[in-house]
This record gives sequence, C-alpha cells and structure tokens, in this order.
Amino acid sequence: MRVAGIGIIGFGRVGRCLMRVLAARGLASRVMAIAELNPGGRDNRQLTENLAYLLAADSTYGPFPGQVEAAGTALVVDGHPIPVNYIPHPQQVDWTGYGATVVVEASGDPQATAEARGLLGQGVAKVLFTRSAATADATLIRGLNLESYDPKAHRLISCSTCTANALAPVLGVIHGAYGVRRGAITTVHPALSGDMLLDGPAKEFAAGRSALGVRAVKSEVARTTGQALPALAGRLSAMSLRVPTTVVNALIADLVLESPPSSASEVINLLEQAVAGPLSGVAALERGLMGRPRAAADFKGDPHSALIDTNWLALSGELLRIHLWHDNEYAYCCRVADTLELILSRL
Repeated sequence: MRVAGIGIIGFGRVGRCLMRVLAARGLASRVMAIAELNPGGRDNRQLTENLAYLLAADSTYGPFPGQVEAAGTALVVDGHPIPVNYIPHPQQVDWTGYGATVVVEASGDPQATAEARGLLGQGVAKVLFTRSAATADATLIRGLNLESYDPKAHRLISCSTCTANALAPVLGVIHGAYGVRRGAITTVHPALSGDMLLDGPAKEFAAGRSALGVRAVKSEVARTTGQALPALAGRLSAMSLRVPTTVVNALIADLVLESPPSSASEVINLLEQAVAGPLSGVAALERGLMGRPRAAADFKGDPHSALIDTNWLALSGELLRIHLWHDNEYAYCCRVADTLELILSRL
C-alpha cells in the first residue's frame, strides 16, 4: 500500500521550521513536494540552492538535524529528494502525482489559503492551514479540541495561530474553573518576515515603521481565541507590541473572573494539575532559575505551546494576571506536526 505523503506550500520561516520538526520526528521522507514562489525571477536551480542553504544553517535554531543538499530544483534531505515547484498557484502542482495526500499551506498568503479548497478536487485528501482560516471545516488546537477531529467531515483544517495555541488551552482551564467575564491581552511579539529595517509603507501604518524599534500594532489573538473558545467570543481585547527579537513571544493576560479563587496558589495548583493531565506536552509551569525569573532567550526551541510563568502570576480580587512564554515558530510547528500526524494516522 502506498504511504500517504505530505506537500508543503511555502518554504519560509514556518515551512522550513516545520521541515526541521518533521525531520526530528523521522518524517522528512514523507514530504513529497514543495511549492514556492520565485518573485525575483532568479534561476530556479540557484534559488533551490539558496533554500537548501537556509534550511541547513538557521540563524535562530542552528544546524539542521540531518543532511541537506540541493540537486537541480530538488532539496535532498537525508538522501530523500523533494522537488520544489516554483509556481504562483498551488493548484498548478501535481500533488497527487508526487504522492502528496495531505498538503500544508504554510505560505501565510491569504490568497493561497482561499485557493486551497481547489486542491480537494484534484485528489488531495486534506489541506492543513498554518493560520486562522474562515474557510476551514475545523480549527484544531492541541490541548483544547484536537480530539474532535472528524476525518469524514474535516477536509480543510486550520491550526489557528501561534498565539492562540499558547493562550486558548490555558484560558480554557481558567474559564472552566472560574469563568472569564472579560480579558485584555497584550503580546510582546518578535519580528516577522514582513517587517522592514527601514520605514516603509504598510497596510497598518505603525507596522511599517522600522523593525529596530518597538511598535504597537493590532493583534488577532482575541478573535482567534474566541474562535477556538466560542464562550469567550467578544469578551477579549488584544494588542501587540512588535519588538526587534528573533523568536519567543511573551503574552500577558489580564482576566476579570466571575468566581475568583481564594488565592494565587489555588490557581497555580489548578494549572499544575492541568499540565500533568489534559495539557501534558502542551503547557508547562515555568518557575524560574535559582529562585529568579528567566528571560525569553531561555525558551528558544521549547516545544510547549505555552510556558506559564508562575513568577508573574498575580491575583487581586477578581483580577487575575497570567504571563505566558512561547517560541512562536518552533512550538507552533510542533503543534502543526502533531495535527499532521493525527491526520495521516486516520486517512
């Protein structure tokens, strides 16, 4: 029987990090094809060498956990050739011809997400979005609702966003125990690939200011968390401070509770039980080092969706403050890989 393969649309930060995670799990040989753009019109062979170079040596995560080469327009990962198709529309790729049954849309391009449904009519069984997508049949977040995956009903599946993966499972535990009346979320988010070193035009004006400074921009986490936790839809507001760092997001949630706990210790005990149970492998308690809080750099490459920093957990009457850390690239790609493995196991 032919083994179901994986296709990847987009080989930027998420696509390459996902390949890194898949390789670490022994799944790189399941990746059958990649679709990427070539907006500069470079020689495709040279661009493939460039992508191999970026995969082999990453400025954030270091060497790739395996051997990477380029052969013509194919990446060769641990001896396994993966053709790279430089094409503007993913429907133009013969995914099934390559043996890709599940395609991961990792470009982050809204247009590519909108076009992804067309892949289903070409023999692709499932499309997995690495972003929030209104067209998805289901939005699945491990630690919240991943077990609700229905192979028959869910063909277009969203993994939501990195921040929603961090916040929603933890917020689900808090809401279940105490009820969240409303909440204000602030994220301190590292730079993204679209950020500019020098000022330039952007749809959101402040986002176009230099990435070397701190910028206050809109955040989708209130909407995406409300999408994952419908009981909290409309109860949350959010903003993001974009900062000139590589990875590891900090998130502060100020929550007004309906039935407040008696102490902060009670909340920590609740979360301790959760990370040992339903949130095992998804969240962890972060207590610090040598009796002192740690810094963002300490959490680079951590696979947990959320590290709940108990040093900053505070309760004042009905107001609860929770501070989370998460590697916005690596941890998120671990969750994408979790979802991908579940889909592949149930084809």
